Amino acid sequence: MVKLSDVLRKAKESETQAKDKPGLMSEAAKAKEASIDIHETKKIYESAIVDLRELMDDVLKGTKIPGERVFNIAEKIVYHLRVDKNTLVSFINIFGFLGETDDYLYSHSINVAILAGGIGVALEDSEKQLLNLCVSSLLHDLGFMKVPEALIKKPGELNKEEFRQFQKHTSYGLDLLTNISDLPESVQEVVYQHHEKIDGTGYPEGRKGSEISESAKIVAIVEAYETMTHPRPYRRDKVIPYDGVRKVVQEAKSTFETRLVKKFLKFITPYPLGSFVLLNNNEIGRVAQAHDDQPLRPVIEIFFDSDGKPPEEPKRIDLAASPVLHIEKAIDDSLL
Repeated sequence: MVKLSDVLRKAKESETQAKDKPGLMSEAAKAKEASIDIHETKKIYESAIVDLRELMDDVLKGTKIPGERVFNIAEKIVYHLRVDKNTLVSFINIFGFLGETDDYLYSHSINVAILAGGIGVALEDSEKQLLNLCVSSLLHDLGFMKVPEALIKKPGELNKEEFRQFQKHTSYGLDLLTNISDLPESVQEVVYQHHEKIDGTGYPEGRKGSEISESAKIVAIVEAYETMTHPRPYRRDKVIPYDGVRKVVQEAKSTFETRLVKKFLKFITPYPLGSFVLLNNNEIGRVAQAHDDQPLRPVIEIFFDSDGKPPEEPKRIDLAASPVLHIEKAIDDSLL
């Protein structure tokens, strides 16, 4: 079978080469953008990461900063969620983590804010509620700025003492928040409680059910999904979005609140934009467009035909209009 990487490379070579600035997003040029217009989303995403990095660095230095700086980032995310949530989520799936970089904390925080905002949209939250949720999400892992880098990047499992040190990031986060003014109360709740579980087995206090704020419950769901579906400095493996959704659903009874998981599923489908799937006719393609009313029957851009070869002409299949065809399974594009 022809390698997917070769198909992507050749497709990109046939397009006008954009001049991307070096840094976090430089690797994004390796992926074919197809018909998903992500140019503006890319600028917003990259700018948000730069702004959040600068903000967190200032906080760690002890600089007193206004909460307005965090709200400015959140406002862009909320606006884009309202305008085109699918493109924003596709950006997470395609470019959410770009290999060997120390920017994982910032990209993770941006991704969590986008996903949490998606649940807020599904909950029909007010504009103020959405902004507060996004601000809280952007800062949820602020405490990791004070955790030793060697501990964060240690490969494999942590021992008991190391895990206790790791858990302190929730308390460290509260300490660092004192350097940011005019934040909503939900920020402290999310920073301190986002690792609590509804069955009481979480940390730092082992809270249960209603003892955990709703915002923290939302961030707990989306952080788990984001972490599973993106590599980390201490591990290169990840799961595909389909399996990430499945694992979140499996943990709903003990770890997450079922009501909020259902809202999560209204925003994140098992086959999000940018993910790869195998059709029942043995063709392989990438999800190019989603149908809100039929999330299991998206539009597929075909990359390999049933013989394992790239199609001679661009080919798209709208599964909503093709009753004979359906998705057989989601696949990991790294295996192609």
